Amino acid sequence: MYRHQHENDTVLPVFTQPLSPNGGESCSHLPEELIIEILLRLPVKSLLQLKCICKLWKTLISNPQFVKQHLLISNAKPSLTHQRLFFSFMTDPRQLLSYPLKPLFQNLLPPVSSSGTMKYWIIGSCNGLLCLYGQSRHCFKLHNPSIMFKSKKSPSAASLDWISNQYGFGYDQVNDKYKVLLVVRNMNDPTQTLTKVYTFGDDSWKTIQNFHLTPIRPSGQFVSGTLNWIVKKRGAGSNQSMILSFDLEKETYKEILVPQDDADKVYGDTLYVLNNCLGVCYETNQTHWVAWLMKEYGVFDSWTKFITIPLDKFNKPLCFLIPLFISENCVVLLVNKYNSHFILFNLNSGELDYSWDYFIKSVFNFRRNLHICSESLVSL
Repeated sequence: MYRHQHENDTVLPVFTQPLSPNGGESCSHLPEELIIEILLRLPVKSLLQLKCICKLWKTLISNPQFVKQHLLISNAKPSLTHQRLFFSFMTDPRQLLSYPLKPLFQNLLPPVSSSGTMKYWIIGSCNGLLCLYGQSRHCFKLHNPSIMFKSKKSPSAASLDWISNQYGFGYDQVNDKYKVLLVVRNMNDPTQTLTKVYTFGDDSWKTIQNFHLTPIRPSGQFVSGTLNWIVKKRGAGSNQSMILSFDLEKETYKEILVPQDDADKVYGDTLYVLNNCLGVCYETNQTHWVAWLMKEYGVFDSWTKFITIPLDKFNKPLCFLIPLFISENCVVLLVNKYNSHFILFNLNSGELDYSWDYFIKSVFNFRRNLHICSESLVSL
């Protein structure tokens, strides 16, 4: 259905079938290829409105191949305008709240949106989908807030006398499947654990090999078709941190070395993903806070020191500071995941900005349950 238009440019898909099948009227006198080029670069909100123009455009915009190509183009150059911060506000019942990312970079008061109350909380996001976890019954569902899509919930992964230890959500690009990994422990026998994988669209869980090392924190970070956790590899006098990687396609594990400068300082909440790269960050020798990025996933030599900030520049305790997003003009949004403080750091000038973090802290005590979700047309 699609072909490559430019060899050295972004893939620009072009329909080889006419836009007006069976002699139907087109909604425009523009060339078919140009219509598609324009539509692929429009935001999701505009595309949803255009689906109401005519049946032809509704069919086109709903086409799975169009959805994938729109996602590829959007992900190639993420825009602040089309990103939102989501978190489950820990009330009873929980609330799913969000606010746009762009105002935070402009020191503006962000408008808050609520998706109402629910029994689920967010464990991950990918391609515009939020993965929601019902902890009491160990079940999951997907939600795309951009198009108001919600999947049916998964079957329960375990009975109520099991509790969750680790979890992660991501995309298996090879098989075009979204998957959840869940590790549960028997409350009556803490030595007994089960590791299960659920593929959305299927209706059953698959039991796989257990972790050979125990991650420090429960939530796995998704990048490049893998889920990743920090683990401590003990033995022979060593207490070195490693990254335990789970391949969502092959459903196998491997270990990845962290930067060796201060490997003993890397702990569970220092793992993050930025610009589709895995990263670690930490304080070094009580003098600096540093952040690293692995520019090529799984390649140790691609670790690159991304940010170095003297600790005396911070006017608040750091605790668990991690990068969340980087804008086109090289401003990085940082968040302290344990006291809800946000910080802007300008890579060019080295300046820090705390001007609006008091508002964020006073309204949203989200702690670790924070996820950036991009707008997309993706559903199952």
